Amino acid sequence: MSQTIEVATGIILRVIVTLLVLWFLYVIRDVIWLFLIAIIITAALNPVIKSVQKFLRAQRGFSVVYVYVLFFMALASLIAFIGPLLAEQFEQLGRELPQFIEQFTSDNMTIPQNISFGDVSQKFVQLMNNPFSTTVGFLTTVISIVAVISMSFYMSLEEDGLKKSLLVITPKKHVEYISSLINRIQENFGRWMVGQVITMVFVGVLYYIALTLLGISYAPVLAIIGGLLEIIPYFGPIIASIPAILFGIMVDPMIGAMAAVAYFVINMIENHFLIPKIMNKAVGLNPVLIILALLIGGKIAGVVGIFLAVPIAGAIGLFIKDVMNKKVT
Repeated sequence: MSQTIEVATGIILRVIVTLLVLWFLYVIRDVIWLFLIAIIITAALNPVIKSVQKFLRAQRGFSVVYVYVLFFMALASLIAFIGPLLAEQFEQLGRELPQFIEQFTSDNMTIPQNISFGDVSQKFVQLMNNPFSTTVGFLTTVISIVAVISMSFYMSLEEDGLKKSLLVITPKKHVEYISSLINRIQENFGRWMVGQVITMVFVGVLYYIALTLLGISYAPVLAIIGGLLEIIPYFGPIIASIPAILFGIMVDPMIGAMAAVAYFVINMIENHFLIPKIMNKAVGLNPVLIILALLIGGKIAGVVGIFLAVPIAGAIGLFIKDVMNKKVT
């Protein structure tokens, strides 16, 4: 009888501990998302760091600092170059968008009288002038960015630093397998990130060329938004095409139709050449699973969840394949 009570007590304690751990993970979920982003950045930059280290025949620490400094110098130069242009266009867009909406809707549908385009304009301008005034404050955003960069930097400093950081919390009997799994996940993360950047730049440039040739306003802004939305497979290009088509219709309905065709052709090129050769090889998931991962990631963590959904799904897919192949002991 006493043995039965001890077993029952042990089970209850395990359940309580498990629930407490799950609750704790839920409470710190924002920190976990930041750590996962840092892992993806570390995995993506690791091949570049190794190449620089080999080319310069330098120590790991110097190569890491060199790559990070070069990366942020390039990023700062890009922002300094296109920042003023984008700020001007966003400000102009914020002023003129309500007029565009009113013109478009008045020509195509009846507007309920209780809708005020003045309110729409005011809210849009506030959003443009204060993009960090959503769920987190500006200071929290800066701290989060610094934290992600710092974690990524320190994990990059040491050879296999990312793997060693994760193996600290791994039981000894699983170290060999987890080490192998981490190596494969890092390779997938790296290929995914490189492929994502190539896709975003390629598509963004094509969007800009097409919009400029069609004479559609705000071509730089729309092209950058379209490139950034490539982070969302399948849905991103559809969302990106909507404002471009609407602005095209404002010029001429035929221009709007041509913008739709241009976006369709660009995404056909992307889907038939870039994604099969880069993204599918990097992640190894079929389209249905990717869409499910996006929906689940968005439901759990919003925009951050959408960003992390595909690489995390790829990592989980690797683990499930190992389980199916009985590689996990």
